[in-house]
Amino acid sequence: MDSSKKVFVLGIDGAPQTLLSEYAAEGIMPNLKKILSGGYSLHQMDASIPDVSSTSWTSFMTGVNPGEHGIYGFMELLPNTYRMAFPNYASIKAPALWDIIGGTSGAKSSTLADGFKGRVPNSLRSIVINMPETFPAPALNGVLTAGFVCPDLKKGTYPDSAYQYLRSINYIMDIEASNASDKPDAFFDEALLALNKRAEAFTHFMDKERWDLFIGVVTETDRLHHFFFDAAREKTHKYHERFVFFYSKMDDMIGRFFERFMDATGGRGLFMTMSDHGFAPIRKEVYLNRLFVEKGLLTLDAAREYFEQIGQGSKAFVMDPGRIYINLEGRYPGGAVAASEKNAVVNEIISLLLDLKDSEGRAVIKRVFEAAELYSGTESGRSPDLVAIGNDGFDIKGNIKKPEVFGTSHFRGMHTRHDAHCVLPSGVALPERLHIENLAGIILERFI
Repeated sequence: MDSSKKVFVLGIDGAPQTLLSEYAAEGIMPNLKKILSGGYSLHQMDASIPDVSSTSWTSFMTGVNPGEHGIYGFMELLPNTYRMAFPNYASIKAPALWDIIGGTSGAKSSTLADGFKGRVPNSLRSIVINMPETFPAPALNGVLTAGFVCPDLKKGTYPDSAYQYLRSINYIMDIEASNASDKPDAFFDEALLALNKRAEAFTHFMDKERWDLFIGVVTETDRLHHFFFDAAREKTHKYHERFVFFYSKMDDMIGRFFERFMDATGGRGLFMTMSDHGFAPIRKEVYLNRLFVEKGLLTLDAAREYFEQIGQGSKAFVMDPGRIYINLEGRYPGGAVAASEKNAVVNEIISLLLDLKDSEGRAVIKRVFEAAELYSGTESGRSPDLVAIGNDGFDIKGNIKKPEVFGTSHFRGMHTRHDAHCVLPSGVALPERLHIENLAGIILERFI
């Protein structure tokens, strides 16, 4: 294929548009600033709903909403039970970008894939490094190694030759999050080491493999944000300089791969950076299951574990992050809400949440979406009935054991739906407001 058709995507997990804009302007990210002054634009972008990485990255890779691809969070309940299950790549119902262009979709289909059928080649090769929600690694026309959650590098990598290479460089799948609290300096050191290993792997596969689409994802930004986002702008923070230093190294990586890719494609390839969501500092974590208990919407049996605690007469419960399920008769074994009563319960919950204030009188919930506003497709019947989006600073949680509605933890940063980012050439046609589901179509248009 003509090298001008090639696409390089650098995924920077959780990198907010607002922070990148500030850091470029302040000289912390000079390479990004140079790219933006040379015909590229930094766009604020909406993430998926819910704005959890498993859902948003799947929306990116498939180009469709969760009602088609079927991933609503890192954790689900098994059908007709309260038992937890953890979806993986085999759970995704829509074909990924690399399937559509590589001829490996099999029986999977989607509105996006159908729209490009016969319009793009189906023999193109992809390199996909550290993509969340891709374990176990699928057989594809190219190379893939899974990102979070990847419990086994060998099972998370295809083909075996790629695994052998990654093992040989002591590739790091993820960093040790517990160090953030106990050994913060070791945490930052490992984050930098992991970033360097990502860059080493990206360079190897970029140079040694034939490819048309390259997607490389950096996870370490997300980890830093969860534990140290208060250091991002607070110059007196003990770890501000280390946070900024990490971003300067991230900027080096952006500049290095931009130049390599432009050199390889004569300046005509499509280069993109993007994130799966944004971030904001946390004021309070908000445990909606405790609120539901206090308001008589949920009863719990502490003798059982996790969501199997849901007791008789419960009307609703919450799973991370802000996914609300009505405890319907026929859908759950202890369903206590008849279909005829569902709308009344939904309206009661929406009113309750929109009235929720913290101790200083600040509104907690920005908006409550009903499923029909968000999801369409064959998997929409499995969706949450409602999704609550918190105002910035209020991190909505589904923890079922908390004794209070409001609390704090070791986390200092929360996901935001509205402040994801995407860097694209300024001439690319875009909708008025960019959404993460739009990116797959933009990439596929390049291959026509």
